[in-house]
Amino acid sequence: MRILLLNQIPEVNNKYTFSLARALLRQNVDIVVCGIEDDNVSAYADVPYFAGFRSYSKEKGYLRKVLSYQKSWERIVQYCKDEKMDIVHVQWYIFSPLDWMYHQKLRKMGIRIVTTIHDLLPFNKRFYDFYFHKKIYSHADKVINQARSNEQILQKDFAVPAGRVSYIPHGHYMDYVENATREESRELLKISQDRPVVLFFGQIKKVKGVDVLIRAMREVKVQYNDVLLLIAGKVWKDDYSIYQKLIEELGLQDTVRSDIKFIPDEEIKYYFNAADIVALPYLQIYQSGVVLLAYAYEKPIVATSEGEFLTVVKDRETGLLVNAGNSRELAEAICYYLDDMEKANEMARKGKADLSVRLSWDSIAGQVKALYEECLQG
Repeated sequence: MRILLLNQIPEVNNKYTFSLARALLRQNVDIVVCGIEDDNVSAYADVPYFAGFRSYSKEKGYLRKVLSYQKSWERIVQYCKDEKMDIVHVQWYIFSPLDWMYHQKLRKMGIRIVTTIHDLLPFNKRFYDFYFHKKIYSHADKVINQARSNEQILQKDFAVPAGRVSYIPHGHYMDYVENATREESRELLKISQDRPVVLFFGQIKKVKGVDVLIRAMREVKVQYNDVLLLIAGKVWKDDYSIYQKLIEELGLQDTVRSDIKFIPDEEIKYYFNAADIVALPYLQIYQSGVVLLAYAYEKPIVATSEGEFLTVVKDRETGLLVNAGNSRELAEAICYYLDDMEKANEMARKGKADLSVRLSWDSIAGQVKALYEECLQG
């Protein structure tokens, strides 16, 4: 069987896509990753690659983006025809009406469609997205669901037959850990070696609860006056000036540092190795690559009891879970770690050991391969 694995959002998804592809190649699956033409994939030279997507996101204006994306789909359909692909495995729906239309074209060619749901619906969803996502999910040959909390929703709201949905979790990020000492990392980031550091890492979106974390830091500061909240990531469909205003209103200018930018892969190690605690105060989440990255760097984690956090984090054993939107509980959890960092680090070690086995890529690839085979047999 020949598989084309689509990867339309490389900044967010490269680690997942290429980790899965490599594990599938080890299991003798004939797979090609299809990505964006200007993406630097030199780090993944061992994986067969087709730059099928144009750089649609860089086009100016909504119509130009849509037309560019449509041309990309035309290239992909022709590639599938030329290369005799059996399955197209899709992960994201950028313009869902077009995605649905080209799914239908592929199906008429006899090509099966497998979809992985990272986010059930886009967080910046448009008025048409629910309608077309429902058509896409309900007509896919197989749906890979990464969050157990979505199972009933997929069947009830999206009309996906139970037999077509398989829960296969996101794999770990242990292979992407890069060494850098705590001292080296803090020196490079210009952070005092003695300050306790809480890290928020990743895209800044309205659903990430950054404001809740900022409010929590006011309470943490009462007990730990020198604590530092390091916010690192670029803004996506949000306005950081709102958070900056909140920081100033609460008098936290010396407590919160904002590195608001895209963090390139080669700098990620410094942020995680400089941190004492990683906070994920998300208000809504299906699954998160950041929590897996934090465990890979063996950091104590405090997250909300939302989505796949409930599956990944074992509360009071490998991390701490708090109710979403509750700044008081979040502050208490951070202080719980700071009161006993030896215990906090022990929980982090247990979390890393747990996920290295439970979320191994070879195990996940085996499940995906079996799903491909079942899909073709069906």
